[in-house]
Amino acid sequence: MAATLLKTTPPTAAQPATNYSSSRTHNHLPTIDLTLDSTNQAFETLSNAASTTGAALITNLSIKPPIASIQRLFSILYTNPTLASRLNATYPTRGVFKAACLDSSSAPNIDQKTTIDLSVARLQKLRELDAALVDDLGQDFDNVLQFYTVVETDIMPLLMQATSRIAASDLAPMHENGNNNLRLIDYFPSAEPTGPRCGEHRDYGTYTVVFQDGSVGGLEFDVDGKWIQVPANVDAVVSWGWCGAILSNDRVKAAKHRVLRTQPVQKRRTTAVVFVAPDLDATLKPVEGSVKEDHPSIWSEQIMAGNLSVGEFKQVISKKWRRREGNEEGEVIEGAQDREVSAFLGFTTWVLLLLRYPVFTSLGSSESYL
Repeated sequence: MAATLLKTTPPTAAQPATNYSSSRTHNHLPTIDLTLDSTNQAFETLSNAASTTGAALITNLSIKPPIASIQRLFSILYTNPTLASRLNATYPTRGVFKAACLDSSSAPNIDQKTTIDLSVARLQKLRELDAALVDDLGQDFDNVLQFYTVVETDIMPLLMQATSRIAASDLAPMHENGNNNLRLIDYFPSAEPTGPRCGEHRDYGTYTVVFQDGSVGGLEFDVDGKWIQVPANVDAVVSWGWCGAILSNDRVKAAKHRVLRTQPVQKRRTTAVVFVAPDLDATLKPVEGSVKEDHPSIWSEQIMAGNLSVGEFKQVISKKWRRREGNEEGEVIEGAQDREVSAFLGFTTWVLLLLRYPVFTSLGSSESYL
């Protein structure tokens, strides 16, 4: 099974990004067409996306997620509680198959989706604790693992180079321990979901790749205060998260996104999502050289002092994420997670506007105008 994201060797991380505006966009989101774009064009588009919208679309990708296998895997777990329990027992702290929204006692406004969360560490535990489980999950599970392997080998290194290019620093050494996760998501058919499919948020890591099923849409990104929907037929979506923004001192933009509802709502939507984050013991602060007079820090004193690790930040954001997914106590309010995380990081809209548009400083209190 082989796949190539870009056709030739990409530019090095040390090569400065030029100001390139993609002529190919879908509703203001930069788009890469792998049948038409050269390597340099693709990297320029990724750089432009990372520093503006925080998201880019990819069409004509050579590797496709095994959607049929993923859907059958979910169906097996829905109908076989024993198998689902065995899978969750391999990671008892948080579970692997998460389906709180199917519990009638759960709050109606939590995310309306089920997930299967996998990682290298979890797969290792799975094999240690229940060696027969991989065989019992069958060929469909094996197809998913093969897909994940190709993504790690052929796609993730190239995206890391593109992200490093915008940050003007090689970020790969901070990502050596494989703090990556594969999340399979089943937005099951529902005529009218009681809550959002996936509430608005920014991802915690460096970058994320969403592989779509090619037929059902619903993913939306906040671009300049307007929600822009990703076309269903786009193969993959690359977006950047909080860690990417912090390491680059906001040169890489963390993209706010959501799945408000699937389109059409009666259809099942299935995605495979790969999350990439720095090593858990890495210090979460802007990399050397990213804080300059023309690009001052916008983060909390805790971050700038180097007193927050990636692992500590993950614990903070995971607690808020679990609340939204019905696995943690607490009221679910749409948009609350993103506001709470922004406040924790010292990242606020009015500060960004003051930095980027100094005219706001002469208008008095920012709250009167935002």
